Parts: sequence; C-alpha cells; structure tokens
Amino acid sequence: MIPITNRIFRLLRSCKLHRRCYHEVSGDILVPGQIRGMDHLRDARLNKGLAFTVEERQALGIHGLLAARVKTMDEQLEICRTAFANYNHDLNKYLYLVDLQDRHEKLFFRLVSEDVEKMMPIVYTPTVGLACQKFGLIYRRPRGLFVTINDLGHVFNILQNWPEPDVRAIVVTDGERILGLGDLGACGMGIPVGKLTLYTALAAIKPHQCLPIVIDVGTNNETFLNDPFYIGLRQRRAQGDAYEQLMDEFMEAVVRRYGQKTLIQFEDFANHNAFRFLDKYRDSYCTFNDDIQGTAAVVLAGIYAAQKVTGKKVSENKFLFLGAGGAAIGIADLLVKAMLNEGCTSEKACENIWMFDKDGLVVKGRSSVESNDHRIRYEKNHPHTDDFAEVVKLVKPSVLIGASAVTGAFTREILQMMTEYNERPVIFALSNPTPLAECTAQQAYDCTQGRCLFASGSPFPQVNFNGKTYITGQGNNAYIFPGIALGVIVSGTYHISDNFFLIAAKVVAEKLSDEDLSRGSLYPPLSAIKDCSLEIALGVMQFAYENGIASTYPEPVDKIAFIKSQQYDFFYENALPARWQWPTKPKRKFCQQYDNCKK
Repeated sequence: MIPITNRIFRLLRSCKLHRRCYHEVSGDILVPGQIRGMDHLRDARLNKGLAFTVEERQALGIHGLLAARVKTMDEQLEICRTAFANYNHDLNKYLYLVDLQDRHEKLFFRLVSEDVEKMMPIVYTPTVGLACQKFGLIYRRPRGLFVTINDLGHVFNILQNWPEPDVRAIVVTDGERILGLGDLGACGMGIPVGKLTLYTALAAIKPHQCLPIVIDVGTNNETFLNDPFYIGLRQRRAQGDAYEQLMDEFMEAVVRRYGQKTLIQFEDFANHNAFRFLDKYRDSYCTFNDDIQGTAAVVLAGIYAAQKVTGKKVSENKFLFLGAGGAAIGIADLLVKAMLNEGCTSEKACENIWMFDKDGLVVKGRSSVESNDHRIRYEKNHPHTDDFAEVVKLVKPSVLIGASAVTGAFTREILQMMTEYNERPVIFALSNPTPLAECTAQQAYDCTQGRCLFASGSPFPQVNFNGKTYITGQGNNAYIFPGIALGVIVSGTYHISDNFFLIAAKVVAEKLSDEDLSRGSLYPPLSAIKDCSLEIALGVMQFAYENGIASTYPEPVDKIAFIKSQQYDFFYENALPARWQWPTKPKRKFCQQYDNCKK
C-alpha cells in the first residue's frame, strides 16, 4: 500500500480516464489490489470475461476472480450464438441481448454486427415493438434519458446528468406513434435504444457517442394509464404551448451541452408533429426525421433497383399510396426530387403521385386537407371516392405503396389488377410490425402469378411459387440512417440536406446484385448494410465538401481511411498499460494515463 499525498489525490480525482488507471482510493491509501480489478469486471465497456489473459488478470488484481480457462473472443461469440439459439421466444432473445450488452459491450456489438440477419429482427423490428409494449415489465436499468414535461426550465440540467460528455448523435421520440402500435408513451424508449444499437453495429459509430432520449409528456393510452407496470408519467399527453416550449428548450439544451453539430434524429412522433418539427428545426439544427426521410430513401432505393427489371425511370411510373401520413408524404417528396433530377417538371412529378388515406382519395376541396397540409401538393382534380379498388382501376399504378398499418388492405382483387396493368408490378407493403402489413409476401406472389417485385417493411419468410423459392427484401431504414449519421458525424455538417438521402438510395440500389434480384429481392442482403453504411458516409462526406457544408478541417485526402479511423473497434483492447510501473515515491508516475491526465 502506498501513502497518497495531496498532489497524487488531486491527480486521481482529475484523471479523465480514471477507469483505466488501475487504482482505487481508500482513505489516504492507494490500494493496488482486488478492488481496482473489479472495475473492469463490472464495467461493460472494459469487461472481457474469461478473455482476460493471465498477465492481465495478475496486473489488474483479478487473478482468482475468474475461472482458470482463458478464452478467445471468437470462442465467446460461439457461446453467445449457442445461448441465443436456445431461446424459443423472440422477447427472450431480446432480453438475452440486453443482458449481454449490460455485461460485455464489445462482445454484444460484435455479435450483432457479424450476425445482422439473425440479430436485426430482434434488436429492431419486429421484436422491438413487442419489447416496447412490455417495456414496463422488462425495464432493467437506465439506457438513456427521460425528459418530462415537469422538467420544463431544467432540461439542460437533465442533459448534464448524462455521464458522457462526447455525445455526437441523439435519437429522440415522444412515444406518440411507435411503429404501427400507437401511443406507447415512455415505453417508446425501446425505439431510440434500438436505433442507436444499429448506429454502432452497422456503421461502427462509437456507442459512448450515442444518446437515446424520450420526451415524456404523458400518454393517451388507456391501457398504460391503468397499468401498474407503466414507467412514465401517469397523465394524459400534454399539448399546446407547454409541449412546444419543452421541445424548443430541448433542442437548445442539446446544442448548449454538446455543440451545434450534434445529430438529432427524430423518431416515431405523431404525424401532426413530425413534419412540423422537421420544417421548424431543419435549418437551425443538425436534424432529420427517419420516419419521413429515412423511409423515403429506402423506398426510393427499391424503386431504383426495380428499374433493372422494369426498365422504367422513376418519372415513368405512376405511384399510388395507401396511407398519406408522414412516411407516405416523405416518400412522395423524395420521389419528386428524384424525378426532378431526371428532368421532369415539378407539376408532372406531382401528377404521377396519387394518395388514398382513411378519408378516401386525396382530392381538391376535401375538408380534411387543410391549406398547410403537406398532402395538398398531391391533391387531384377528381371526384371523391372512398373505394380503394376503384382508385386502383382509375390510376392504373405501376407502383403500389402501402403505409397504412391496415392489415390485408392489398386484397386479392387489388393485387390481380396490378398484373393487368403491368408486366412486372412493384408492390411495397411497408407497414410494421409484421402483422400490420398490407399483404404478405406469399399473397403478393400468389395473386400476381409470381410476376411482382415485392418488398415489405418487416421481414417475411421465403416464398415458394411454382417450384421456385423467392427471398423477398425488407425495406428497412437500417440501410439508410446509420450511413447518413456516420457521414454527418465525420464531416461535421451543421444541417442535413435532402441530397444525402438521394445519395443513400443510389448506394443501396447499386449494392443489389443480379443474383439477389433474381431471387426476388429489391435490396441487398442485410449482411451488406455495413458496406452500404461506409459508402453512404463517403458519399455524404464528398457532397458536404463539394458544397461547402463540411466543418471537419483540413479536408481528409483519403476519406475512406479517415472514416475508418473514427469508427468503433469491435475487438478487445489490451488491458495492460504500455508501461506497467507502480511508484516507489509519490512524485513518480503512478498511472498509465499520467501523461494524458496530469494537466
């Protein structure tokens, strides 16, 4: 045991990397023993479990606290895969992964990143929807911040309570429209947690730079209001000036705490707020709405991919939407931008897009469409009808897009009509989770005699039709938002351009191989998302520098190398210091990070 002088004590207290200093203060004594090693076993970021070498165990004072066997990370991964496979229910698999992340952060992220096709349906749609519904029951430990309406005037103080000072990306929701499940209030935390898990797993954004946040203003969900397990404010959802002031204060507090370049991704806000906040904040903050812009980009990617079969440019299609909410409008707006890039006029581009919502066909003079409504640009000069099959006959669309959360809305009659008007009809059943899809993949192939080009928002099993097996693609936003976020972070852009989403859509479409297309998919396999993210980030970065909106200087010569240098390392680091030396005198160096923290 080594006596501590006031000078050493001050250095210990000020050390920014104290968890790697391998020491502990006990009264006025430095104890280089068991306690300092326990920090490594208890901290998910540092823990390696049985992968600690004998030398590391001895140096850290944890020799004997672990079983004698020393395992490699690959051996640990195999154990995780075996344990994961032994769970029969998806929610139990979700809970296993949550527990793994709590214990072994690097092992968790490597598992998810290397087994994307198996893990993504668990850490995100569709299982995350079930996790949100049960969130009050499965809540274990804090994974983000809950900012409530009662914190109005103190939001900055709440952000200061988050222990990480280097936050680069925030995903925020108010829980009012979680997937197609409705108002889940504070239980919506599962969504930003899941999104940021994919930030790291698919784009290698460092997890400590990610912060999930729920804006808890109550819930109008009667089930939750009467549920003893509900974890949020037990009151009806606040609206009006108080809600508006809270959101404004939140945005200002983020910039004050983390800087103007902090990416803020809005997720699962109700339609009446989603577009309003996007319009309000996009020119003042580094922000985007994934439900609007991310969904639009992934659908456009599928349409670009379908061109390889149909031979039609975007502007040569007729689009019919079932549903006219935030996702549908976002898709339509990006389609218009893509058509403009092909030389189409704005008027002609809007003419190619028809919309049908819960009140029927979106037409001029309809009372439910207000003057400031984003649907107004797609109004048609046509008599009103609430018969969707009649609209299909009228429009004769080449692309049918479902964003309605109405199960089975694409009936056999409608799907058969699509084959009458098109040799290869394009059908997107985007509503999720899976039970809310407008049709299943099997139904789409059966009713179109196998001629359709189909994609869904949630995964479907493979389809067997006429002796051939089809593996349909999932139009998952995970193809888009991790790469966009990575590009924004590394380039230091202050605002997010719609062009970023056009870039992302083209990258994803280009990644689709002829073999994948022949098997029925409009998207590359989920295992290719990491490559997509890297190329999207590169495209975003190049656009940012070409258009003078990047702030990372000097401009990197080798941008790919620069991006990779900023990414998360999924492999264990050596826990031993470069120079292991315990001091014999108080004035000597006592900490491996001394040179970094002494100032």
